[in-house]
Amino acid sequence: MKGKKVLITRSTEDNKNFREQLEKKGAQVTELPMIQFELSKDLTVIHEQLERLETIDWIVFTSAKTVEFFFQIAASKGIKFYYYPDLKIATVGEKTKLKLEQLGYRTNFVPIQYTAEVLAENMDENIEGKNILIPQSNLASKEYFQVFEKRGANPIPAIIYQTLPVIYSSEAFETVMSQQIDYLTFTSGSTFDAFYMNLLHSKVQVESERIICIGPSTAKAVAQKEHKVSAIAAPHTTEGMIKALEKLEDHV
Repeated sequence: MKGKKVLITRSTEDNKNFREQLEKKGAQVTELPMIQFELSKDLTVIHEQLERLETIDWIVFTSAKTVEFFFQIAASKGIKFYYYPDLKIATVGEKTKLKLEQLGYRTNFVPIQYTAEVLAENMDENIEGKNILIPQSNLASKEYFQVFEKRGANPIPAIIYQTLPVIYSSEAFETVMSQQIDYLTFTSGSTFDAFYMNLLHSKVQVESERIICIGPSTAKAVAQKEHKVSAIAAPHTTEGMIKALEKLEDHV
């Protein structure tokens, strides 16, 4: 990967580790953050659920960002989770699990494959009739809720933060994209959707650049806009994305 130019598009605060990983491999990294986050203005649902935590069996976190915002809200409400010893937590992915542990909590379930669908299929053998609180962003997928419902569970979505696109001037976007970038990396469907919005308002054409996605839902977002995905990370992590990049380089 030495000398290869890689564009990373996740949020500014989440880019640091990914950039460092790539630079250790010799890549030339360009940052173009495509999304930003803010706490939702309407937190009615999550406040209601926090007031009735004794009725909740599981909380499901599908990202580290969700963990961060959820416990920020819970702290503002003065919630003490040790009052709820039977409450269980499930997380998608090691990064989400790590964020939870950094805050002093532990996960009770992590799926083998880092997707919400696999989590919903395998979490809790006796899930029928149980209430599952799912904090999420305004753009998060709800498709896996059907899996929970088919298993007889009651998923309860609660939007707690907004994922917002970052829109650049056409000049700024074109300047970055004129650097003969080899790889475009996307860590969520929302990063690609925002990238595509910028693309539409510019003279840029994605042609020789290869697109690397962190997982199948991100790849789906790319395919929906009729762009080709060169690789999907396995596992669905930034480390997995780097492995995917290296495999592509091996076959050049």
